[in-house]
Amino acid sequence: MPYDSPTFARPAWPDLSLVFAPDRVLFRGQGGPVTGHGFLHAAHALASRLPDRPVVIMCREVRAFALLFAATLLRGQHAILSSDRTSAHLGALAARHGAICATIADDPESGHLPEDGLVFPDPFHGTYQPGMASVPNPVLPPDRLAALVFTSGSTGEPVGHVKHWGALVARSVVACGLLDPDPEAASLIGTVPPYHMYGFETLVLQTLHTRVTAITGPDRYPADWQGQFEQAPVPRILITTPLQLRSLARAGLAVPSIRRVVSAAAPLPDDLAAEAERALKTEVMEIYGATEIGSVATRRTLDGPCWRLYDGIVLDVADGHATIAAPGAASHPLSDLVAREGARGFRLLGRVGDVVKLAGKRASLAALNATLLAIDGVEDGAFLAPDEAATGAWARMRAFAVAPGRDPDQLLDALRARIEPAFLPRRVDLVPAMPRNAVGKLTVQALRGLADRTDGAEELGTFSLPPDHPALPGHFPGQPVVPGVLLALGGLACLERAGLSAPGLSVSTVKFVRPVLPGQVVAFSARRAGDTVRLTGRHDGEPVLQAILRQRSGS
Repeated sequence: MPYDSPTFARPAWPDLSLVFAPDRVLFRGQGGPVTGHGFLHAAHALASRLPDRPVVIMCREVRAFALLFAATLLRGQHAILSSDRTSAHLGALAARHGAICATIADDPESGHLPEDGLVFPDPFHGTYQPGMASVPNPVLPPDRLAALVFTSGSTGEPVGHVKHWGALVARSVVACGLLDPDPEAASLIGTVPPYHMYGFETLVLQTLHTRVTAITGPDRYPADWQGQFEQAPVPRILITTPLQLRSLARAGLAVPSIRRVVSAAAPLPDDLAAEAERALKTEVMEIYGATEIGSVATRRTLDGPCWRLYDGIVLDVADGHATIAAPGAASHPLSDLVAREGARGFRLLGRVGDVVKLAGKRASLAALNATLLAIDGVEDGAFLAPDEAATGAWARMRAFAVAPGRDPDQLLDALRARIEPAFLPRRVDLVPAMPRNAVGKLTVQALRGLADRTDGAEELGTFSLPPDHPALPGHFPGQPVVPGVLLALGGLACLERAGLSAPGLSVSTVKFVRPVLPGQVVAFSARRAGDTVRLTGRHDGEPVLQAILRQRSGS
């Protein structure tokens, strides 16, 4: 049925109802189909049990996530989304925003719920039967705060961005040409989690705002995706990432026909796109976007480097730097350098802040990663730039690779022939897997954690100075920070509790990289080599203290 048919007519202004056309099926999967009316009954039932607080949604399964999101809106609150799924992080995030962590029973992530989180039984069971009276399907104002979505932290500390209902609806409508291209309504099969902006837009919001149906169920492995394909009516659209697409293309599974593959969250190499098109007998498209701005452009990878903007997206470019604005949302600077291509297109030139400077030389981090990945036998890998405060021997690149059967010295020799000596790591660390998140991204924090583990650094414990500590009132009155001496003493206490301190071990040098605020938690780690201990303190993955301790001779 065409999108502009009488039943699914595209409104002159996007339909701002909570659920578009509730007569249709929103979800298919375990437990049978869920119509819009059944979904609304379940959402109202759940909303009546929620507290009047924002909700950090702890669901991975898309139907459960969408239900808790809708119930939160019906309660008059907003959702908080984060790609960091550790219970400690999500609990701290909830406390910081006066929110509560919540999930639906039996969801794959329900076991990660913080102690004070809420678990609700699945309200779909027995909530709605055909013929029951309908419940309200409210029209939400366009300026209604719907979600606070945090960036993944791939280039630093995660940052939250507000999302309003009208802008989210408008974005869903303009993306229909990509995600619902045919006369028949599409079935969306997603391998990405709904708490990431990519999955939130393509799976949750598309299902609520347009005519598509989302297929639900286990989504960890290619065999899971094959099961979803088999229960999905045609046309089938696969929502995935380069990492997952590679797994599916090489799995050798008998996959039913796929109308289109849509990839995002990381650059898609041309050779992988070609391999996937051959293996899956379909076309592979990419989405360009970010948590800050949502999705704004698309391209077929094998058609070339030019991206085409969605309708209504306004791109302004000056000296390569760009700002972009979408309907119902303020303009935002892009994290990429771009060049215009005609009225509605652009090409990517590089990443803002991607340049690494060492020994008077400059290099692109993306280019270094591409060089590493191009070496024969390297399945995955990445470079890690030194901390901003690192100097001298500490200011060296790190390189990690997943390369079964390859010798690290051979990989180092291959890099030596391809990159400037200033950016050559001391060695290439072979690891069984890179610490990628659910959409295949490598965060700075994850890479630094990998570096610590590879170097044999030992986690010592944490330190936090309470806001009522007597040392604070006189230490920058009105804006107190933790005194450096107390931070250093906290690290030394962690060292002693871990049994790494010893008589005659004294502080040789110490750097306070960033200020620490009262109440912030600093995690300390240490690495010992001979008579030297390197002590590092980090808050949210970023270094705040670096110290070298040495054993006095004769001690």
